[in-house]
Amino acid sequence: MITDVNVRIYSLYGLAIAVRWEGREIGDEIDRFFSLFPFSQIDNGGKPAYIELKFVATDVSLHIPYTTSKPLKGYDSSIYEADGHVYLTDGLSIFQLDPQAGTGLVTLHSSFKEKPPLSKYNFFLIGLIHLLAPLGIYDLHAAALMRDGIGYLFLGESGSGKSSTALSLVRQGWHYVSDDALLVRPSADGIEVLAFRKHFYLDPVLAHKFPEIAPHLKGSAMGDHTKRFLDIDAVYPGRFLPVCIPGVLIYTQIVPQPESTLIPIDKTTAFIRLMRQSASLFFKRQAVNVHLEAMKRLVSQSYSYELLAGRDLYERPERISDFLLDNIKACNSSSPSH
Repeated sequence: MITDVNVRIYSLYGLAIAVRWEGREIGDEIDRFFSLFPFSQIDNGGKPAYIELKFVATDVSLHIPYTTSKPLKGYDSSIYEADGHVYLTDGLSIFQLDPQAGTGLVTLHSSFKEKPPLSKYNFFLIGLIHLLAPLGIYDLHAAALMRDGIGYLFLGESGSGKSSTALSLVRQGWHYVSDDALLVRPSADGIEVLAFRKHFYLDPVLAHKFPEIAPHLKGSAMGDHTKRFLDIDAVYPGRFLPVCIPGVLIYTQIVPQPESTLIPIDKTTAFIRLMRQSASLFFKRQAVNVHLEAMKRLVSQSYSYELLAGRDLYERPERISDFLLDNIKACNSSSPSH
């Protein structure tokens, strides 16, 4: 059990995460990272934590054990495996993980403080995702909303219209879980999704169509000069839900045509597209089969569609709620077996 003076216990959906560190600068880095996510600081009463992290600083070059596997590369980092351990490195700093034990040792090189905020974020996030996977919790790049007790996931690559669609729907009275970053876990009622970022992350150009958000857009903590954080509760209070069980998957795409269309897609196609939105499937080797099974269950419990968003919805975003609900109803009534 962790007993250092510099110790905090965080809770993430009932999971206790113990964090200890040495040095004020490292404490600042930890504060910046945890502030972006729905962690709450708690008193765990001395009980063991599900995950334990230790952060230390160094000025010397570090080396990965020579027995490690060929690295996987992504998000400005390399990932190695050896003897049940995972090593994540940016070339100088190392995040050494034992996923089955739920422990991580983060050794930050002195150069780490000069790295772009987005690179720091990804470094911590990839390590955390490895530690959550053995607990049955996985990442998903999607927007999650709820209407009339039904959960909706909007999926697609960056620039496919997920966040603008989510913002339009919240404005029209829908509840939201997240606009982009989710966690997925099995439950007795099916696969559920959990919010994994506090704020919406938006292109400020959206303020032209949603002028009420302009006073609330904040500079990005990621160092991305094209997007801003939005505390959406300050604009549309009372709409946040921390969890929902999806029943509809919608894969979004912006197209240069005058009218939008919504097309049912089969479960095989939906599953293939869903895999592309869970990045950790491609940068971790452990627990992949269990992760895939969770994705299959998510597709199985949902109806799936492709939204080809044309100029009509771009020019009149207030139409999107009626468009989706009417077209989903029409698709289901015309194809009972879908």
